Amino acid sequence: MARKILSRIHRAVCVLLSALTLLSGCGPDGPQVTRDPNPSLLEPSPTTTFELEQSDVQINREVDEGDADHGSALTRPGGSATVLVASDPMPITGWTPWDHFCTWSCRNVLDQVLETLTVILPDGSTAPWLAERVDPNPTMLNWTVTLRKGLEFSDGRPVTAQVIKNGYEEFLKTGEVTRGLLRDARINAVKVLDDYRLMIDLAEPNPALEVVLAGPVGRVFSVEAAIADPAGFLRNPVGTGPFIMQSWNIGEPVKLKANRNYWRSRSGEPPMPYLDELVFRDIADEQERIEMVQSREADFAQSRSTLAISRARSLELTVISRNEDNVGVVLFNTVRSPMDDVRIRLALQLAANQEALIDSSLGAGAGQAATQWFAPESRWWSGLAADSWPDTDVTLAKQLLASYVNDAKRSDNRSPGSKISIELQCTDDIHLSSMTRELKRQWEATGLVEVELDTVTRSGLIQRVLGSVTDRPGFSGDFDATCWRVGGESDPAMMFASIFGPVRTSPLNVSNLHNESITAFVDLLHSSSVETVRQAAVEQLMLALVEHMPMIYLSHSQSALIGHSDTKGLGSWTLPSGEVIYGQVAGVGRWSEVWISDD
Repeated sequence: MARKILSRIHRAVCVLLSALTLLSGCGPDGPQVTRDPNPSLLEPSPTTTFELEQSDVQINREVDEGDADHGSALTRPGGSATVLVASDPMPITGWTPWDHFCTWSCRNVLDQVLETLTVILPDGSTAPWLAERVDPNPTMLNWTVTLRKGLEFSDGRPVTAQVIKNGYEEFLKTGEVTRGLLRDARINAVKVLDDYRLMIDLAEPNPALEVVLAGPVGRVFSVEAAIADPAGFLRNPVGTGPFIMQSWNIGEPVKLKANRNYWRSRSGEPPMPYLDELVFRDIADEQERIEMVQSREADFAQSRSTLAISRARSLELTVISRNEDNVGVVLFNTVRSPMDDVRIRLALQLAANQEALIDSSLGAGAGQAATQWFAPESRWWSGLAADSWPDTDVTLAKQLLASYVNDAKRSDNRSPGSKISIELQCTDDIHLSSMTRELKRQWEATGLVEVELDTVTRSGLIQRVLGSVTDRPGFSGDFDATCWRVGGESDPAMMFASIFGPVRTSPLNVSNLHNESITAFVDLLHSSSVETVRQAAVEQLMLALVEHMPMIYLSHSQSALIGHSDTKGLGSWTLPSGEVIYGQVAGVGRWSEVWISDD
């Protein structure tokens, strides 16, 4: 198996060298993007297969391509729709993007009111939205953002480059959320070039700035409204979006009415948004949301639950799902014995039955089996990395374990012949507990491993994994193996810079894996804007994880938007360029282009 992996890595290096040849004539450039400062654990994530997901999208593609041919003949504008969303991890207490974290449910609302300069597409790439174009200079230190002309906020005020700069100076630089994101993106200053052009100056090159502009830093809002009435703006923000937020109080449903001066409405076509009103209701129970859509008590639902999405399919509801670049793993502490020996880490992976682990944790969000951080739909997914991920091989696992057990210099300082002792920790979620019990059974079935299960609170687990400056070495954590979650919507350069950084200065390097080879590939992600070079670097990092085995992959998180049979347009949306996009990201809908059929 080692020879097989080495051969594949050799082929990947050839691809990378070819890409580097292309880069040599392009001049200096490089990345960095935003990342959630609080890595999450295993969390609800639906289970479906890639084939099923493609089928869902195809159904919606046929419907929407028909709509494009017939225009208003098929689209039925008007009316109201109710969208059921999950409870956000952090309760929503306000809508100011600079001070309030906004996760999946929140974004379903806020995206309809405060739009962004760019948007992230289902394959992980970006496209201009309120910006007409985003152009870097050759060094990637200066980015020129050109706004679309004629944009207006829902209060009638114009959107200009000066407004964007004022928002940066007055709110983003000091915001609880955005000041850290600006630092991570290396944004130094925003300068006005003319009414519709501004320049973003960076302290370091960042080829992934367009991803940053699709998040809180890129949200465009009426600065005058925010300054004139801060308390009112907190509850009723003013933006350019297809809907306008009506009065709202904490804990109440959110009601949005159509912005009938929305900039994307076109002459001769039904005006966007198609609906007159949207109502968002927070329903915590996943199954209840599905049943309410089935019974027509609501029109749409958002879900990240395996069981709920499976139930929606069984009821023949419309389901638009996506495998996320977010993976549940069993993480190893590579500087703590016995996990500091790669023989142990590889053996534990080979002894694990991924399918059985996924089945045992189904209710905790186990979905499609993962072979890397990125889903097959992502532009960062690597077929080579997928092929290289080892299958279960208990015989080889026993050989590797026996080699360690009988090693007189074994790192745990136990007597040769003694069983290997491992502590496996996780939270008290009932489904995750089922998964860890199954993993304990699989590892102990080798006859060479003893596993002690440790159940801790979510906050306690995070503290143990991140560690502290007093650890030896610093931030090395206090665990052998733990349930965890890796990945996200951020650009790989930013994720990997923190996750594979020097152990003593990188709290987010939770596996404590760090070496010169990995650092070189991370640096390449930061120094190149060439897509093929960056993809090759990501592939090499995924192959490095196969070689060093700091974690065992379980499954991808998944998300879905769900509607009853009379809902239309759920699976497609249109870019300002006219290009039609199929699918969704993170369970966040483009609600301006959906409607309810009266047929």
